[in-house]
Amino acid sequence: MKSIADILVLFVDDEVDTISALKRFLRKQAFRKAFACSGAEALEIMEAGGVDILVTDILMPNMSGQELIEEVKKRFPDTVCLMVTGSNEVDEIVQSIGAGNIFSFITKPIEPEPFMRFIADSIEHYNRLHD
Repeated sequence: MKSIADILVLFVDDEVDTISALKRFLRKQAFRKAFACSGAEALEIMEAGGVDILVTDILMPNMSGQELIEEVKKRFPDTVCLMVTGSNEVDEIVQSIGAGNIFSFITKPIEPEPFMRFIADSIEHYNRLHD
């Protein structure tokens, strides 16, 4: 079981404003954080190692969040994957949950309290899987 200070969470969103807001919002959280603006950048970070949890937006250019998660599950199967999505993408979410690719999802707009529960639940899930 990893301590919260040892958990690395990678946040992926193509919107720079969203990444900036996440950085400000999460700055005081005890877990380690990494940020990427594309699926390709996320995979580079993951190649460097140590990512435990991936939180990705679903709609991104070049590589969607769904495509990113599929690649992560092939290359880094122990990573817990989560989606951030607009409410109109329910079919993709259901498909990902059914395939066992994602642990959970949260819809936009992101509200601080539910988002922190979302992250805390994913950390607990990660530790249960790796006990």
